[in-house]
Amino acid sequence: MTETAHQKRGGKPFHSILEPHYDFIREQRQRRKTWQEIADLLLSEKGIRVTFHAPYLFYRRRLKRATKPHWEDAENNSEFQPGRHNATASRPQSRSAPLSAAPTFKRPDPSNLNTEEFT
Repeated sequence: MTETAHQKRGGKPFHSILEPHYDFIREQRQRRKTWQEIADLLLSEKGIRVTFHAPYLFYRRRLKRATKPHWEDAENNSEFQPGRHNATASRPQSRSAPLSAAPTFKRPDPSNLNTEEFT
C-alpha cells in the first residue's frame, strides 16, 4: 500500500450535523410537520441548509439505533427490551423427522432388456 492509503485509515468518525438538533426534529414531527417543513425550519431557525431527505434519513436511522443496544453494551444491559417481539424466539425448537430407510432400487441390466418389442 502507499503511504497515502495509510493516512486515510482511522481518523475522526463521521457525525451528522443534525445530531445536536435531534430533539428539535422530533418535536416538529410530533407537531405533524412534513419533512420539507422541517428542512425549511432548520434553515430559518438553525442556519442548517439540508434537503428534506436529510432529516428524514437521520431521524429514521436514529430511531432504528435506539431500539437495539450497542453490541459492546448488550451483555451488560439486562433491562433492554427489543422494539418488536421476536415470534421465532418463543417457539420451541422443532426436531427433524428421522430419515426413512433407503428404498431398495435395483438398476436394470441392459443386457437383459428385450428391445425387439419396440421395433
